[in-house]
Amino acid sequence: MNPIPWTYVRAELSREPLAALGLGAGLFGAISILGTIWAIPRLPEGVLTVLSLSLAVEGLPALVLVNTLLAVWFVAYFVGAVVVIRAIPAPRAENGLDILLVKPVPPAVFVWSRILPALGLCVAVGLALSVTQVVGMVGLFDAQLSAAGALGAGLTAVAVAVAQLGALTALTARTTELAGALGVAIAVFMAPLTPTSVFIYRPDLFPAEGVGRTLLVAPTNLIVHSQVIAWAWPLVMLAGLGLAALGLAWAARRVVEG
Repeated sequence: MNPIPWTYVRAELSREPLAALGLGAGLFGAISILGTIWAIPRLPEGVLTVLSLSLAVEGLPALVLVNTLLAVWFVAYFVGAVVVIRAIPAPRAENGLDILLVKPVPPAVFVWSRILPALGLCVAVGLALSVTQVVGMVGLFDAQLSAAGALGAGLTAVAVAVAQLGALTALTARTTELAGALGVAIAVFMAPLTPTSVFIYRPDLFPAEGVGRTLLVAPTNLIVHSQVIAWAWPLVMLAGLGLAALGLAWAARRVVEG
């Protein structure tokens, strides 16, 4: 077994302007979250009622949180997706990946070194935005929704985003068009939200006590089970990282076959 060339790994890890990407994404996400926290309580009562019924959440704190969770999830995923697309699909689309792959490093080292920054950036930005939403919601929490539950829900959404980045890496390892990679990135993000879109129009398909609503209607389900998620989110994060690792391992096998 060849030793891992750590000099190359460090060079790849520092290749992307992670600080600038993270700062820009974090600023955008924080403004979106704080703006949402400010705006939703000021909506007319009728609008709040319709939103609560369509999203199946009760109480103003839960209604605010379901919207800020979407911002955390969206920003954490797409800031990582930018790095993933720039790592492999973009060089392949520009006919430059073959040159990169002739470096004297195993494909697995190449893939992991290029994708790990995406996972780290996703987690870092997601953590910052999860804390931002908790701080912004101080004064809104009640007996049904605690600050710990809100933080756990945010970090659970980040764990899902990490797993999605692993899937994106695997699905785009042999993509030859940049537009195709962008389309896959959007599809991967939207896939877990598709049942929620169906639920909004056909709630009868998801019984209140059924497994479907518990597992598929995201991120509403994170709020419903926030008391459990408050302590269980580290397990979900480990699961997300494990799934991401599987995606990277799969991509390492496919990247040299393009």
